[in-house]
Amino acid sequence: MNRGLAAVMQPGEKRRQAVGTAAGELGAERLLASIARVSQDAPAAGAPLSLPAQALASAAFSGSGRLLVADPAFIGAFGSDLRLGIAPAPGHYRLTPQACEDGAVAVLLIATPLAAQSWPLSPAVAAMEGEAQLVALAYRPFAHLSLIRRACEGWRLTALETRVVSAVLANDNLKAAARTAGVAYETAREAIAAALRKSGARRQADLVRRLHMAAGVGEFDLAEIGLLAPALGLTLRQAAVCRLVALGLTRPEVAATLQVSEHVVKAELKRLFETLGVRTAGALSEVAVQASILLAVAGADNLAHAAQADELRPLRLLSRPEGGGRVALSDYGPASGAPTFLMHSALTGSLIDRGLIKALQRRGLRPIAIERPGFGLTDPPQCEGEAGVARAAGDMALVVEALKLKRVRLLCRGGEAAALRFAEAYPHLFAGGVLLNPFRPYEVDTRWDGLMNMAKRVIAAQPQLIEPIAAFLVRRASPKSMAGIVREAVKASPSDLAALEDPRILADYVASARLAALATPWGFIQEQSAYVGWRPQAVADGRAWTRLLGEQDVLYLPGEGDEVWDEALPGHRVIRVAEAGRLIHASHPEVVAAVVADLV
Repeated sequence: MNRGLAAVMQPGEKRRQAVGTAAGELGAERLLASIARVSQDAPAAGAPLSLPAQALASAAFSGSGRLLVADPAFIGAFGSDLRLGIAPAPGHYRLTPQACEDGAVAVLLIATPLAAQSWPLSPAVAAMEGEAQLVALAYRPFAHLSLIRRACEGWRLTALETRVVSAVLANDNLKAAARTAGVAYETAREAIAAALRKSGARRQADLVRRLHMAAGVGEFDLAEIGLLAPALGLTLRQAAVCRLVALGLTRPEVAATLQVSEHVVKAELKRLFETLGVRTAGALSEVAVQASILLAVAGADNLAHAAQADELRPLRLLSRPEGGGRVALSDYGPASGAPTFLMHSALTGSLIDRGLIKALQRRGLRPIAIERPGFGLTDPPQCEGEAGVARAAGDMALVVEALKLKRVRLLCRGGEAAALRFAEAYPHLFAGGVLLNPFRPYEVDTRWDGLMNMAKRVIAAQPQLIEPIAAFLVRRASPKSMAGIVREAVKASPSDLAALEDPRILADYVASARLAALATPWGFIQEQSAYVGWRPQAVADGRAWTRLLGEQDVLYLPGEGDEVWDEALPGHRVIRVAEAGRLIHASHPEVVAAVVADLV
């Protein structure tokens, strides 16, 4: 990254001294300065983190560690007689392993109420701020069978395999798990082998980490040993062993990685089991994962937590064939509806506006949102350019196969290249498509006012700046920051601004934008780079396509680029809505749903 742009991402005098003078750099500096101004708060710490609300449990304690109030999930996990031990220093937090009522071990994150103001505490616990001296938070997704099932469904595990996986999570060894699942040991062993293969996990300890990702938390990194060691009271070597085991390494592999003998690793594992109160590598992995997630909670202001994680995002993760990674999708149902693939924009993911989902369902449609390669939780492919577009189309075909669909309609807020490639490569699966305010090539685009067009101008002139701009946006991914950015971006559209006055619409858009680059900004970088010279490839017959245009779109002038799309999609239908803008899907969901339902 060049020095001038790097300086834009640094605070204070260092930034002012280092700013470069090239035109592209100055344009990028103005863009990022504008984003920072409207973000309304400081850069977020780390990648966006979203937790399923039902997996959280919290409680408030007196200064002596006596339990004052707790939510039902906390009482169910730890009982009503729990007392905390040594309190953290004021303004700090600590982690402590704690035995649960069911015999498992969970990690508690403990701090003073002041230090825990951004934590996802239950209302009753948060209300104790004036009385409580300490608060505690636990994260236990596997106490909820529905979250385990959701993860297993994404890997296409059978009912038997899911039952055995659930039993393994609740037991110390596979023999006990087989008894819990009501199957023979050999059957359980085969089921776990299948689960490892389908999930891509190396060992059962690695399966625990992958289950956490698939159950709702999304992509995350295990905490570095420099954080894990002091947080759990471990030595650096113990923390390293713990982390490597959680990543699925065998004892010899851990020894080789740390350049110590297997005997040393065995001794460290014994101490770890004693210190953390666990008896298996899987349980050790669970502690490491919970600790990593809670450390992220303690240090992140870009945390989302709510029942909407389930209400809005019925997440599934599918494995690409031959170990090609995973594909994330959200199937909103109902199963009886006409399947309709929703394709997100470059700045949003598969958390789609609730009003649009309901409008589509009322029209007899089945919305299915797919995250394209390198967006959200879908893995990037091992390719770029046209091969990457082909991979995106192949992912769509994979979803058709996995869900046993026949033909699908497309509703595209972005991803035009992937949509057109899917229609071309899989015509027997394509039932028609609607393009909402689609991309216009830069060569015919003359609108450059406002925040979004400032970004467009920088990208067109200096495509090498796409990656650092993406990194800067990810750092500004807190809910408050994203709300400020989106309002600024559409302020020239009365329709869009009016739509964002609805708290539900704003919340849905912000949540979707935060999760677009959850694991990596690869998708955004690739698509924006491709757009620099992209034109839609012409098809022989475009009558299966409709362009639905909001004439208050802040990104393009009305009518601009019509000739490009008329040439690419001969015979396609064009519908213009004077009272709609860039966010036509949110401001006019019934109009959009009617157009999709009318596809022939």
